[in-house]
Amino acid sequence: MDGLTNIEGLAEWIRSWGMLGVIGSILLNIAISVAGVLPSIFLSAANAVVFGLYGGFFLSLTGEVLGAGIAFFLYRYVIRKADRRKKLASFQWVAAINGATRVRKGLAVVLLRLNPLLPSGVINLGAAMTNMTFADFLLATLVGKIPSMVFETFVGHDLVYFGENKLRLVIALAAGALVFLLFWKRGKGQASQSE
Repeated sequence: MDGLTNIEGLAEWIRSWGMLGVIGSILLNIAISVAGVLPSIFLSAANAVVFGLYGGFFLSLTGEVLGAGIAFFLYRYVIRKADRRKKLASFQWVAAINGATRVRKGLAVVLLRLNPLLPSGVINLGAAMTNMTFADFLLATLVGKIPSMVFETFVGHDLVYFGENKLRLVIALAAGALVFLLFWKRGKGQASQSE
């Protein structure tokens, strides 16, 4: 795990692959996404250091979306193989999502992707438990991942190059903290209403 949190070490590892660094980075991002609980901010930062802000952003976004798609596919495969679809359909939240329109299902995934408190693996598994199509899941994941990938890429890059980007880093962290607090406060409010 320590190797995955060392931005400069990850950047050096990606560089050591030469032209294959793009493929290595995408494969590592896929592995992080399939694992579902590992943070990807360090890899996003390393991608920004190696490939620049925009190249690193697009590479990280590609790896995240591919990883989420593979995780969704694997989770759904296991659910079907274990013949758990009928049991899952009896869960109230699964039934509610299954009864929603395609647009509402997609919007739900987009909004969940915006929540910094929710691990990607939970969203991937939750969507795989519903009747959401793979294509709709991928599109919603792409749209929902863009803000977090922008944040991770820029913050990670600016942490490495702190001296050059102090103001932008402070603004990004303040904005990220605000989003975090809004989701946290809303979650607390909903929890107290349900009691």
